[in-house]
Amino acid sequence: MEDLLPTWLIWFILGFVFIFLELFLPGFILLFFAIGCLVTTLAVLIWDLSLTLQILIFTGISVVSLLLLRNLMMQTFRGASDALNKQDFDDFPEGEHVQVLKDITPDKNGRIMHRGSTWEAAAEEIIESGETVEIVSYFGASRQKYFVRKLNSK
Repeated sequence: MEDLLPTWLIWFILGFVFIFLELFLPGFILLFFAIGCLVTTLAVLIWDLSLTLQILIFTGISVVSLLLLRNLMMQTFRGASDALNKQDFDDFPEGEHVQVLKDITPDKNGRIMHRGSTWEAAAEEIIESGETVEIVSYFGASRQKYFVRKLNSK
């Protein structure tokens, strides 16, 4: 009795099932099983292999591709960047001029308008609402509060 589907076609379909499932499942693992299936497809098309040898090729190629390619492919497809790994990378708006919305005094924080949002701000001087100030730094360890100064103060 002849097989319903040729062996190479089963491996080929299984490879595309793994690729399809990779789109919906996290982890970036199933792609390497797909690579194992597709290499096994080629091997079965070229040679007459036993099921045991097919499974060994599938397993070996899947594991080797996983070990050799996963980190590289995760960086490529997840967009890892050296710039994001640098400690000095920041989207800090140093030197930007912003509008004061609520009075700032040395002992009481005020509010500024920056990039369409209001932010808490501190200063060493009295700054009244409506004045334009320069962002100098973050205030302390907080990334939610800015230290500002009047434009004519240096």
